[in-house]
Amino acid sequence: MVPSLALILIALNRQTSRSNETRETTMKHLASMTLIAAGPALAVALTQSGAALANPDERQAIDDRLQQYEARFNEEDAVALSELFDEEVVYYGPLGKIFEGRAAVEERYRQNFEAGFSDMTVETIEIEVIGDTAWDIARYTITNPQGEPLEGYHLAILEKVDGDWIVQRTLVNAVIPEPPAQ
Repeated sequence: MVPSLALILIALNRQTSRSNETRETTMKHLASMTLIAAGPALAVALTQSGAALANPDERQAIDDRLQQYEARFNEEDAVALSELFDEEVVYYGPLGKIFEGRAAVEERYRQNFEAGFSDMTVETIEIEVIGDTAWDIARYTITNPQGEPLEGYHLAILEKVDGDWIVQRTLVNAVIPEPPAQ
């Protein structure tokens, strides 16, 4: 865990130096990346200690949210899709771009739909719940503008707000094909 956290901090420092972000924004990103890096280990420790036992209904509710995400994406409804995210969400995109706030996430999806991304499927890999906080890991497949499948994974950190699970942070990556054998 420590080496990967160190790499995250180094990468964040380099990005911050290049983009001249403010100290406050840097700290938000640092806190988010630390939570993403350390969250699963903390959850395992709490679960093993008996401090947190996830209610199966909560896991199902989060899985249902993933299915809503898939449906809203396939309807190409950027507004409805963005409602699954917190107003102050931080979305780490697959190409390294960071989107802050629900409006930025909505615009990102709107641009993806206009570019021709479509046909998403989501497969849940893992859901862990600790009280009113949870994370999910899922595999996704979408069709890119050239009509080819694009695969990747996401890690989302959610918080239960007024009875609904809302995405607070998400990290999305895309699977890059291996180079052809020579």
